[in-house]
Amino acid sequence: MVIFRERYGIEMIKFLVILGKIDRRFIYLLVVIAVVLPFIVKIHFPIFISRETNGVYTIIEQCPEDKIVLLDCTWDAGNRGENWPQTEAVMEHLMRKGIKFTIMSRIPQGTAFGREVAQKVAKKYKKEYGIDWCNFGYLPGEAAMIQALARDIKGVVKKDIKGTPIGSIPVMKDIEDIHDIYMVCAIAYWPTEDWLRFVQGVYGTYIGFCSSAIVSSAMYPFLDSKQLCGLLVGVRGAAEYERLLNIKELGTELIVPQSMVHLLIVVLIILANIGFWAERRERK
Repeated sequence: MVIFRERYGIEMIKFLVILGKIDRRFIYLLVVIAVVLPFIVKIHFPIFISRETNGVYTIIEQCPEDKIVLLDCTWDAGNRGENWPQTEAVMEHLMRKGIKFTIMSRIPQGTAFGREVAQKVAKKYKKEYGIDWCNFGYLPGEAAMIQALARDIKGVVKKDIKGTPIGSIPVMKDIEDIHDIYMVCAIAYWPTEDWLRFVQGVYGTYIGFCSSAIVSSAMYPFLDSKQLCGLLVGVRGAAEYERLLNIKELGTELIVPQSMVHLLIVVLIILANIGFWAERRERK
């Protein structure tokens, strides 16, 4: 019995050492499989709603009929994987509720992406441009622009993206300044804090952020201080929002391969630590 333990115990340790030194090419193959497999075989993971995602949803649910929501779509192709499903989920909620909204962007590329998402969702709910939503287009100026926009919207935005005077667009009727905007939802890799400094801090307007997951940790102090009403964190935030809306769109599709890769990383870290322990044991 002792010989059996010694023999197979040593072989097990050697096996664990080898397991802790897996060839990186094999690891890359496992990552590819983890990403591709959910698109071939339907895999479902439970989605739990976080307080930050629920915050955005709850505030939009309470939007009065006489006010609109402003979406700051400042994202481009580099962050499309996270910001597109976030934008789509929020627009889905707005159009389903019949809440009017307008789009703007602080970068030229964001204007086209925001318009593309809005047109996709508008077809589903048969919403019409100019009556249910409009697009301010690219608004340069950063902090100075945001301050001026809060005081006089039509003074800053003369025409929409189609060249139509803002005053003649039905959705902008009686919309003069920030007091007519119920909420600003800033969607970007890293949403600008100028919305908090010059809008929420001065006028008390609800501000929601939709950010990349990698920078989201910097946003939580604003949630705790109640400066942010809510936060969508990467693809997870989009998937949670879709769960609240009881729909399955891009966010729900992407959260599964993302979770699979995260799970794979955890397993590989555990194996590497076991292999390190086994190697030390073998040396002794």
